[in-house]
Amino acid sequence: MTPPQRLFAVSSRLASCARPLAALVLAAAACGAHAKSLAPQPAPILASLSQEIDDSELLSGAQAPAVLHAWLRDDESVPLRERLVSASLAELGVRYAWGGDDPQRGFDCSGLVRFVYASIAAIDLPHRARQQRPLGRPVQRKHLQPGDLVFFNTMRHPASHVGIYIGNGEFVHAPSRGARVRVDKLSNSYWAKRYTGARRYLDKDAASRA
Repeated sequence: MTPPQRLFAVSSRLASCARPLAALVLAAAACGAHAKSLAPQPAPILASLSQEIDDSELLSGAQAPAVLHAWLRDDESVPLRERLVSASLAELGVRYAWGGDDPQRGFDCSGLVRFVYASIAAIDLPHRARQQRPLGRPVQRKHLQPGDLVFFNTMRHPASHVGIYIGNGEFVHAPSRGARVRVDKLSNSYWAKRYTGARRYLDKDAASRA
């Protein structure tokens, strides 16, 4: 089976996946495709994940997200920050739901953060942005690293909205009712004027407080 044929076959089997990006990541991995050409995932992740899939064991749409998260959680050969970024990107397209903290119900901003951190880093954060913020270590914007949390004042509170920083001045978040999980830029005029700072949780001190 040629790589294009394999991509078509895997993608077809994953068509029912609730999270299209997760399906695309797995399909690209199965074909040995270059990360940048098919999905915004780090190349080492695709290379490693491709070893888990072969032509005889194509995954069903229902299996794809669970397999992706299990692999991201357990494969310590990939840095934790990269795994957090990949897990957050895998939720792109999931609908916004007030109080939601799982892909089936949907996510609000803090629910997305809580789900990704618990699933991948085993860090149990509260389900409110204003409660999450004090548990992290303050980080200057110029020192942001992928996996840090970025906070915004959208409802007259410095931590009324939160997202996961993924590098290159971008973050993943669940924006608001009627929207879906997406990537935005910190430099976007709306978010730039509402940015209130960042917090880091992926060190011993911060993790122990969570």
